[in-house]
Amino acid sequence: MSPSPVPTAITYRVNVAEAKLGVSKSTIYRLAKEGELVLVKIGKRSSGITADSLLALFERNKAQRG
Repeated sequence: MSPSPVPTAITYRVNVAEAKLGVSKSTIYRLAKEGELVLVKIGKRSSGITADSLLALFERNKAQRG
């Protein structure tokens, strides 16, 4: 099993996470509420999804399918 690639970003803006996962904004927020993704406040009106939690979600889903 090859090691996971190191992410180039620490966090991804919600719209970028949407595009990477191919899901809607509401799904991103639902996954964060359920603890599947980690949402962090970046400023007063902006949030980000941690790259680590995005990669972990990919790995969990890959393991379930494998």
